[in-house]
Amino acid sequence: MGIVSTEIKRISSARPRLSVAAEASRSPVSQAADPPGDGTLPALRDRTLPAPPALRDGTLPVLPALRDGTLPVLPALRELLPRGGLARGSVVTVAEFGLLILALAAGASADGAWCGIAGVPEAGLLAAAGLGLDAERTLLVPDPGPAWPQVVASLLDGCELVLLRPPAQASAQVRQRLEATLRRGRGVLLVVGDWPGAQVRLRILTQGWTGLGDGHGRLRACCAQVTADGRGEAAATRTRWLWLPAEDGNVSAAEPPDIPVPERHLQVVRAG
Repeated sequence: MGIVSTEIKRISSARPRLSVAAEASRSPVSQAADPPGDGTLPALRDRTLPAPPALRDGTLPVLPALRDGTLPVLPALRELLPRGGLARGSVVTVAEFGLLILALAAGASADGAWCGIAGVPEAGLLAAAGLGLDAERTLLVPDPGPAWPQVVASLLDGCELVLLRPPAQASAQVRQRLEATLRRGRGVLLVVGDWPGAQVRLRILTQGWTGLGDGHGRLRACCAQVTADGRGEAAATRTRWLWLPAEDGNVSAAEPPDIPVPERHLQVVRAG
């Protein structure tokens, strides 16, 4: 299945081996029509992604999404998720775009997953690459346009994980169709913002940077209190302190003795 977009980028010197249905990107998806019998969105049938390249011995690689029921995350994020990873076929939301959602994608990418990022032209990919995001297996669609549901459906058919910031509020019909595509492909959809019915929701309650003195200094690390809740097995609220990032640029757990005192060392910003 090809990517439907006006512009698709792969973070490498080679072009992605994907066909582009440019004509479909010029018209929005009809939300009133019933989905085709095969469950795909309009204009995306009869389009295929190439098979993954064979290894030197002629066998195909085992993709992360096929090994078990979850995609891996960085160790510091495991306690925020009910299964210690991103459950396949699920939607996970993060209230705002930033290092937290990139860190959620980095673990799966480092483990071999293909990832797509749609609707986030300002994505800080250098920072994500430092966390483990593999540039050679990342597809970018900076501006998916009015046909964004088709773009996302195509990405979900070809990637184990898709990070999306919807350019518009998704209707119930669009959500249902994309979730059907998600379950069929057994991947994970990370959404910036709200997605009614998401299995897991994460947000930052409190955060601040260390390194600033009385009017001087240099930002060195960010300490953040992150909370997660959701539906079903994720209904119980989980809260953790994280270095997001730590001084070395990585994401790690912040132990209670290490959490800075706000009045002395931390410029605190509380979520509204």
